[in-house]
Amino acid sequence: MPTHASLPTFERGALASLPEQLASWLTGQIHSRALTAGTRLPSARQLAAEWGYSRGAVEEAFAQLQIEGFIERRVGDGSYVAEGAAAMQAPAQLPATPRPLSR
Repeated sequence: MPTHASLPTFERGALASLPEQLASWLTGQIHSRALTAGTRLPSARQLAAEWGYSRGAVEEAFAQLQIEGFIERRVGDGSYVAEGAAAMQAPAQLPATPRPLSR
C-alpha cells in the first residue's frame, strides 16, 4: 500500500460517499498498477485506523470492489487484488464534489 505521504484525502459531505470515494481511489490504484494482481490489501480495521474513518466505511468499499470483481476476499486470509482487475472497466464515478446547477 502507499506510504502515509501518498494517502488519499476524502471529502466529508461530498456528493460521493466516503465508501464510494475509497472504492474509487482503490480502483485507480489498481488501474495505475500501483496495486497489482495478487497484492494483499491491508485489513479494513488497519485502513480505518490509518485513515481515520470507520471500519464500516472501509468494509462497504471492499464489498463494492468485490461485487465489481476488483478484489477477492478470502475468509480468514484477507483481501487481494483480483487477477485481471487492472484491465477491467471501472463503473462511471460520481464527481467528488457537487457541481453548481446551471440554469
